[in-house]
Amino acid sequence: MFSRPAESLRGQLLRWLLVPLLALLVVNAWFSNEAAIATANQAFDRLLLASADAIAEDVEERDGKIVVDLPYAALQLLESNIQERIFYRVVAPGGATITGYADLPLPAARPLPGAESVLYTALYHDEPIHLVALDKQVYGAARGGPIVIIVAETGEARQALSHRILIDGLLRQGLLIVAAAVLVWFGLLRSLRPLTLLREALLARSPADLSPVDARTVPVEVRTLIDALNQHTARIERLQSGRRRLIADASHQMRTPLAEMRTQIEYVLRQDRPELLRRTLVDVHADIDRLSRLISQMLLQARADPDVWPDQRIEVIDLAELARSTSLDFVAAARKRSIDLGFETRGGSALVAGHGLLLRELVANLIDNAITHGRDGGSVVVRVSGGHAVTLEVEDDGVGIAPDDRDKVFDRFYRGTDLGSTGSGLGLSIVRDLCTSHRASIELRTPVSGRGLCVSVTFAAAAAAVAALPASSPT
Repeated sequence: MFSRPAESLRGQLLRWLLVPLLALLVVNAWFSNEAAIATANQAFDRLLLASADAIAEDVEERDGKIVVDLPYAALQLLESNIQERIFYRVVAPGGATITGYADLPLPAARPLPGAESVLYTALYHDEPIHLVALDKQVYGAARGGPIVIIVAETGEARQALSHRILIDGLLRQGLLIVAAAVLVWFGLLRSLRPLTLLREALLARSPADLSPVDARTVPVEVRTLIDALNQHTARIERLQSGRRRLIADASHQMRTPLAEMRTQIEYVLRQDRPELLRRTLVDVHADIDRLSRLISQMLLQARADPDVWPDQRIEVIDLAELARSTSLDFVAAARKRSIDLGFETRGGSALVAGHGLLLRELVANLIDNAITHGRDGGSVVVRVSGGHAVTLEVEDDGVGIAPDDRDKVFDRFYRGTDLGSTGSGLGLSIVRDLCTSHRASIELRTPVSGRGLCVSVTFAAAAAAVAALPASSPT
């Protein structure tokens, strides 16, 4: 499918203004033409009636005969500079033509009660004509009915007048439309001027400048668009800031172990001591494991960033089953330190909405921290409580975290004063970001036993979580 190129705002406005205006002009021309024809017909019908009245005034009975003294003024009323023809006919009560054109058609119907005249049209010698028939009662003799006076004319003058009225009206309306279009055009240019200035200001910015755009200089109707662009730019700034921090942290955290491994290997290569080579290989292998774990955690940290959460797939997860299967993966690690790793469930359903892989990493980081910082021969309990809110708890009986450090341990690469140098300092930072992405809350507290640390993460139930989480798309 080929997408249609975007049309400029100016072009859209002109199209939406001019097309309706042209349509209105066509409709208005039709109605104006009808009105012009009606006006011309009304004017000439009155002249026809006046001419018939003038003839009727000079119709009388003399010595038992009807005499018509046709006045010149009666037909002069219909004269114009247009070459048209005028006809008349006076019909006696018996139907005989007294004077005029004998074949001039009579009206199909008599005048309505209370009226003396009727207007009608007919074909006369294959040409349309306009006629008026006027009844004239001649007193003094019983004639069996009124005398009918008919006056007719061809339509050239009517057409000329209607065309003149139509053209004059359309010229005035066309001038008004042109004037309105010019005013709209200049108004459009003036209204779009702030957008042009905004475009020039954005083009003049450096690529690294992601500061908000000032929406006060643009029209009110465009401010919502600018606000949306500012929000989008702010998200990009946060993402770039997170990437910059990740790159800086990665370069700092990986440079030292790589340098140490390089130094150890160079030293051993200069020695001829097989036992030293073996110990060095064991140390380098352990360093590589730690570095691999660090890289995995840093990649997970980038993926768990709340600002990129809309790119993740949301699904309904049984947190109890996920926590149980994840706990089984750490049985071997717990046995190495003789730690009793247990799993408990409480309450009802433990369904939550989220990303399955990221939730597994959340549980895995908590269990790994508990085993790493727990005491040899101690215990670690993974507990899931269902209901309206689903709670995940991971509790150990190790050294714990001092209350003053509990807010700081969520920072990247921070190691609490009681935790020594073990770990990368990323575990709880990753957990915190994953909780933020899943609209979950996290709390660090001392267990009821008074020893160790209990990490509690509270999720909304699946139905409420799906409504609260942002819309997602498959990865």
